[in-house]
Amino acid sequence: MTEPDEWSKKQTEPLGIFDLANKWAEALKVLGAGNGAGVVAAGVALSSFSKSPPMLPLIKLGGVCFFLGVMTFAIAFALIQLSIFSYDEMLHAIRDKSPELANTNKTTSSAAMVAANWLAVVSALAFFAGLVFGLIAFLKG
Repeated sequence: MTEPDEWSKKQTEPLGIFDLANKWAEALKVLGAGNGAGVVAAGVALSSFSKSPPMLPLIKLGGVCFFLGVMTFAIAFALIQLSIFSYDEMLHAIRDKSPELANTNKTTSSAAMVAANWLAVVSALAFFAGLVFGLIAFLKG
């Protein structure tokens, strides 16, 4: 069996927290933009279709879903930043030989990343729910 080349070795290395956080932040930005556009579209639709009462509840539900998606995006994005800063503080505490502070920051960093992950899932589900309500309203009209 031949020895793997340098590129192959690099591909099997796990991501560090900074790389992982960067990838999550990029994905969250897409969710935030999509949900933000959905909120704006729902607002425009409420104005445009105000003379069609059967559509309004669906448009409102879609708007609420998109708004929930924006809020969960914002909180998740803030938690990723908290996680990165806590991880950096953990590294400084390790360097300063402060195990108690290192452990506290490790716990904060991990908990923030897990919470951000769950909020990203909620944001994505809110986006898809908003799309479904918008589609149903469109088909009803």
